[in-house]
Amino acid sequence: MSRMGEKVAYLKGLAEGLGVNAESDQGKLMLAMIDALEAFAEKNAEMEARLSELEQYVEEIDDDVSDLEEALFSDDDDDDDEDDDEDDDDDDEDMDALIEYECPHCGTVIFFDEEAFDMEEEHLCPNCHRKVFEEDEQDDEE
Repeated sequence: MSRMGEKVAYLKGLAEGLGVNAESDQGKLMLAMIDALEAFAEKNAEMEARLSELEQYVEEIDDDVSDLEEALFSDDDDDDDEDDDEDDDDDDEDMDALIEYECPHCGTVIFFDEEAFDMEEEHLCPNCHRKVFEEDEQDDEE
């Protein structure tokens, strides 16, 4: 029995020992309060049992997740270092093939692929959605 259940049982015994009369208004009230406390104590005991069960379940899940993390990440440590070095080389090559340009309207920096870039295409800024490369007014006059 939980501590709360023990206290309610004590109150119930005390009320019986004092001869609380269930016929008087005050006696009815006191016995009803003791009954309500008894119901709360029972629910509290159920909740404590469920909480304990959930704590055990969460601990088991945590152990399983730890095992998975260890299996997934500890075996590949050496391979990851080699892959990272190769990825860095690939990134450097990709950066060499990009053209950096600042939008004349909003100042957003835009990167274009040097090999796939075509000046004849209409290029819009991803930020302000205006043409990045406006035709010169001189070209229009001619």
